[in-house]
Amino acid sequence: MYSVVPAPVLRKLGIRPIKRETFRLANGTTVVRRKGGALFKLREYVGFADVIFGEKGDAVLLGALSLEALGLSLDPIRRELKPMRLVL
Repeated sequence: MYSVVPAPVLRKLGIRPIKRETFRLANGTTVVRRKGGALFKLREYVGFADVIFGEKGDAVLLGALSLEALGLSLDPIRRELKPMRLVL
């Protein structure tokens, strides 16, 4: 769901955590991580979304919420990003 970026990278970009959240992992365990907000940009697509401050051992991930904020969706068959039809 959420994008995960190593905490040192986010700090270097000037992004600060605003709160701690508890997250459930795919294997059922829970972890506590800091969460902030980041501006994401890919070519002409721009969006603002929550970002998780990754810790050692965490996978770096561009999450579904960030993709939606950018107005993009993933085509799992072609493994391509496609523009979404935006609904207001």
